[in-house]
Amino acid sequence: MPAIPLAEKVLVSIVSAIVQVSPPAWHLEYDVHNPGKEVIWLVVDESLSFRHDNSHIELSYARGKMQPNVHVFGYFKPNVVQIPPQENVRRSLVITWPCSLSDIWNTEREAAPPPGEYEVSVRVGYALTSAPESPELGEDVEAPVLRWQKEVVSLPVRMAIPPY
Repeated sequence: MPAIPLAEKVLVSIVSAIVQVSPPAWHLEYDVHNPGKEVIWLVVDESLSFRHDNSHIELSYARGKMQPNVHVFGYFKPNVVQIPPQENVRRSLVITWPCSLSDIWNTEREAAPPPGEYEVSVRVGYALTSAPESPELGEDVEAPVLRWQKEVVSLPVRMAIPPY
């Protein structure tokens, strides 16, 4: 499997960031660009991993590590879309405040940072093949996905969380 040279690194960029005051929400669009010569596969699972650290918020759609004590029943492959060489895929998302989260990927079931200004970035996962290998006997179910997936983060944009 060919590696993507550093000069051809996959790029993610936020192209639209709109703050809605009532009801309080964010509307974001981001592009994922494949500058390489090979097809890549973008992870498009619907589960959001939310990371908040002081004035920075990261919205991640990369497949992350499950929270401790989470037990899944069987293996499920990530949902992916193909991005041909030199092409973009545009994705959109809406974050309502407070934001409901899956406790499979997040420590909290709700994200409720205080209203105010934040630097916001988007993290995505991608791979060079359409699916990871199946787990080996005795291996944790998420290990093949975490080996298979590469990640990239956008530059941040400044957004306000309105009062909610």
